[in-house]
Amino acid sequence: MDRELLYRYFDNRTTPEEEARIQSWAEASPDNYREYLEERRLWCALLLHAEPGRRTRIPFLRRPAIRRIGFAAACILLLAGAASLFFGSRMLLDDRMQQVIVPAGQRVELVLADGTKVWLNSRSRFEYPASFGRKSRHVTLSGEGYFEVTHNRRKPFVVHTDDYDVRVLGTKFNVYAYGSDPRHFETALMEGSVEVASRVDASRRLVLRPNETAVTGADGSLVRAPLTDWGRYRWTEGLICLNDIPFGELLNRFGDYYDIRIILKNPRLYDIRCTGKFRQSDGIDYSLRVLQRFVDFRFVHDEERHTIEIR
Repeated sequence: MDRELLYRYFDNRTTPEEEARIQSWAEASPDNYREYLEERRLWCALLLHAEPGRRTRIPFLRRPAIRRIGFAAACILLLAGAASLFFGSRMLLDDRMQQVIVPAGQRVELVLADGTKVWLNSRSRFEYPASFGRKSRHVTLSGEGYFEVTHNRRKPFVVHTDDYDVRVLGTKFNVYAYGSDPRHFETALMEGSVEVASRVDASRRLVLRPNETAVTGADGSLVRAPLTDWGRYRWTEGLICLNDIPFGELLNRFGDYYDIRIILKNPRLYDIRCTGKFRQSDGIDYSLRVLQRFVDFRFVHDEERHTIEIR
């Protein structure tokens, strides 16, 4: 197979006819598929030297198709399990669980077998089946994800997090559930309806309507609140948009997104209200320097200990 044609296919720049030709060739024999995998490995290696922040679409021969993955690490992660999903494992597709782990400062967009679109934020871990069962659709999230669920009244779609389950039929919603911050859980509903239920206490559940959020209260209960800040969910575009939130909460978000421990040495700074817009690709140091224009603080970044102290 022509290498240039394969590379255009990996970059999602081929015609439907060319895609069909490549797929037929790859499926024709194990030797052809081994060649396909080798060329993909070479192409993934090239991504390691690509411009930071570049978003590349990486199609797979079989569903669920992963699209517009903005970093080489995800490419390599998915490639490692590609062979087992192609030859020799066709009978196991319904049972095998796939996993995507998003590096700090990056994000991923993927399409599941039922057509549901999922955006995953920095440091998120997402598990999903190669194909869904007949009666339900179950996925697991640790981190932050935005979902556009394909409607299917007969097959509820359930997002499992450490503490809560979010059950939908077809809708658009955002889930924030980082394991590093178990006190902070949030589901925001844009369209449709969702039910949020505790995994340990059946009495703690809410059914949301559009433009509502469910968040954990100080006592651990679920609290309903209006959705007023839509910019908060522009992370799907690579933006961190924060509107009038405490400086301490802002640092917690940065810690989640950039996978770094941020230690606030000056507690008087915690409740200072902050508003700002940052690009995830700019990095934590740049974002903190921008904040210094509005908040009087100093910071020390210890790269060996992977910590930042705010003073």
